[in-house]
Amino acid sequence: MLIKLSVFSLFALHTGALWAASIHGKITDPRSQMVVGARIDLFERDLLTHRTTFSNNNGEFDFEALAAGEYRLSGVSKDGSLSADSKVTVGADQKLAVDLGLTLQAIAQRILVTGASNAESVDETAKALDVVDHTLLDKRADYSLINALRHVPGMRVQQLGGPGAFTRIQMRGLRTADTSVLIDGFRLRDTAAPQGDASAFMADLLVMNTDRVEVLRGSGSSLYGTHANAGVVNIVTDHGGGAPHAELDAEGGGLGLFRGTAKLSGDSLQQRFGYSGAVTHLNVSNGVNGTNPVHNSSAQGFAEFRIRPRSTISGRFFGNEQMIALADSPYSLTVPATGDIPAIAGVTFAPAPVNSDSHRDSSFYSTLVSWTEKLSPNTSFRVNYNGLRTSRDNRDGPAGIRFPPAFNNSNRYDGALDTVQARFDAALTPRNQFSAGYEFENEKFDNLATDANPDPARRLRARTIVSERTNAVYVQDQIRLIKDRLLFSVSARMQGFTLNRPMFEGGAPRYQGVAFDSPRKALTADGSLAWFVRGTSTKLRSHVGNSYRAPSLYERFGTSFFGGSFSPLGDPRLRPDRVISFDGGFDQYFANQRIRVSGTAFYTRLQEIIGYDSLTVRPATDPFGRFGGYKNTGGGLARGFEGSSEWNLSRTTRVLASYTYTNSTERFSPYVGGSLRSPRIFRNMFTALLTQRLTKRADFTFDFIAGGKSIMPIFTNTGTRPFLFDGPRTGNATLNYNVPVSERVSLRFYTRIENVFNQTYYADGFPTPKAWAVGGFKLMF
Repeated sequence: MLIKLSVFSLFALHTGALWAASIHGKITDPRSQMVVGARIDLFERDLLTHRTTFSNNNGEFDFEALAAGEYRLSGVSKDGSLSADSKVTVGADQKLAVDLGLTLQAIAQRILVTGASNAESVDETAKALDVVDHTLLDKRADYSLINALRHVPGMRVQQLGGPGAFTRIQMRGLRTADTSVLIDGFRLRDTAAPQGDASAFMADLLVMNTDRVEVLRGSGSSLYGTHANAGVVNIVTDHGGGAPHAELDAEGGGLGLFRGTAKLSGDSLQQRFGYSGAVTHLNVSNGVNGTNPVHNSSAQGFAEFRIRPRSTISGRFFGNEQMIALADSPYSLTVPATGDIPAIAGVTFAPAPVNSDSHRDSSFYSTLVSWTEKLSPNTSFRVNYNGLRTSRDNRDGPAGIRFPPAFNNSNRYDGALDTVQARFDAALTPRNQFSAGYEFENEKFDNLATDANPDPARRLRARTIVSERTNAVYVQDQIRLIKDRLLFSVSARMQGFTLNRPMFEGGAPRYQGVAFDSPRKALTADGSLAWFVRGTSTKLRSHVGNSYRAPSLYERFGTSFFGGSFSPLGDPRLRPDRVISFDGGFDQYFANQRIRVSGTAFYTRLQEIIGYDSLTVRPATDPFGRFGGYKNTGGGLARGFEGSSEWNLSRTTRVLASYTYTNSTERFSPYVGGSLRSPRIFRNMFTALLTQRLTKRADFTFDFIAGGKSIMPIFTNTGTRPFLFDGPRTGNATLNYNVPVSERVSLRFYTRIENVFNQTYYADGFPTPKAWAVGGFKLMF
């Protein structure tokens, strides 16, 4: 017993010593007055530590239970107008005192994690990066995470209808599937989708427990794998921290919209346990023209337990369930014989008609579990598991007006994606950060098609089940030279694929006699370089990389049901999309880094892609007897220029503006007449965002987007033709009014007006809402 007690006492003393390192700070404003309620983030470069707290009534803050090492402190005032940044080094058992002085927010000091999968400030990255932070999300009172990205240069956000309707994003003139969507650095994608991407769930991503959304423009496959051809959108979950605090948010108004959100976050056990969580429900009873009801329930949460300063276990959950009524696709009416067809509603095309018995039930659940271990002040190791489950059930019946089925039917797509990742980080020198990792991934595709034919002998039941495993290794090296003026980063990734034998039931094609080979290995590399001219506050940067998109399981084994029988669409022999891209540009800072003017020229070449071909695939010549289907084909080019500026000239005003020119063309035309112009891409696009504090309690936000004409393919009686649609000229305005109730309780009232210019706008032939508004309140305590 004495021996056991002695061992326990030694362990307790050792553990207590490890927990002794801490930071005690005080934060003040430009007048040297204490700042209450400022948010302070603590970052470690390799991201093993990211913690948040808030200053108390004396402007003081604390970070307890720290391991020895280098950290970065970032402070922001409540309204987001003032910021502070400091690098600190904490020794073993040290209690470090820090003073943070807030100044007008310096753009270059914002901390981002997506460009290199490490924590780095804007002035430390050589890539084109943008961020929509929690302050801006809050001021805009936007319900949709993806819609909040409308002002990002080079990004087109298109929603085919009202809230909850199908939403696509296109970056730098490429396709939706060329942008990788991440949650906390891990892929959100539907393995049962036609292109295996996240497009089916983009409209379902609601604002509730998100700290920020970061956007990497340019290739990112060497860090993030498949689909990162045009760029990466990374949704970063709020890590909680500080004294327990909560929010209740409710809004309602136009289109029959109601949304309610509840959030709780904080920490306990002397900051050893941090947490955050939120639930939200969106209900749109009418939608556009009273025909598109939506029901969306979502939850997002994070929890982290620090076993000791060197060891941490954390978990994150993001889940969603949605039901939306679907309309039929728009169709052509009277069209000219040649050329691009002006899209005139009711004349050349019929807007998407109502389909009273068509709807989609969908869900996704993403879970992340992480264990991190700091081996020394300069080395660390982490292991992550990310599990993703997706489900879509498209239901239709005979009530539609465009090729309705004879009976009610269900086409269910279930996907599963399990990812295990191990990563090692080391600071080889104070200016050389090296990372290496291994990733195992298992994906599964399950498609079940059924109908309600009253004749049991003819009742439809067909199923396809396919799974595939991948193994990947990747490395990254970041170097800072010449007093941090030269920034250089290289990374590489190799990924191999192993296909399991597909299973077919019922009427699904069996691809008899075909050898099911695995796709080719994907090898990608990436390099970025930046030079910072401190005398003029100018950063010159360049970025080059190749990327890929692995063929989806649907593209290889998918089927369609038409005319009472199944027809294969997929080709098991497909090769991955291959893309190479270059960009170069500058960031010029003025007024102590409170103004930034940026310009980026980009060139992207799609060397080979997977496309859908309905013109040359014929049963007599195709080995699978297809009338149409997927095949490897030539890609195309996307080149252009992105210009942007950001102005933080005072505590009351912030302005962002961007202009993007994009020339995107296909190598082979899918249209009658031979047009090579890429669909849905604006040649010219302008965005602007203004946030303005009106009084001490009131603030106003306005964002505007204007796009040129774009084409959209619609099938006519002479084949697929390009229809020329006008671009949007839309503005959205939000007004907030804050009422302090007590020292810890405040109430905010807000109203949001969308499409304030009342524009009639068709997104790919789908009508979008004219001017509409909601009002709401947020209780914070």
